[in-house]
Amino acid sequence: MATLELDPQTAEQLNALAAASGMTAEAYLKLLLPASATGIPEKLSLTELDSLLSQHAFDGPTLPSDFSRSDIYDEHD
Repeated sequence: MATLELDPQTAEQLNALAAASGMTAEAYLKLLLPASATGIPEKLSLTELDSLLSQHAFDGPTLPSDFSRSDIYDEHD
């Protein structure tokens, strides 16, 4: 693990930004790293996207083709 030395004002700002985002300072700093450093691809190809989506496809019933917003709210008029 690496150690960073920050002046007190910078450390305070970092902690404030992290807290405002609901994160630890370490997690916040990881977000600032370029994608290549975190191992996350910057962009997915269409093939990679299709593969990812097919892995998480929904197997349940689908809604009718004529389903609309009014179908949700008709009973609440």
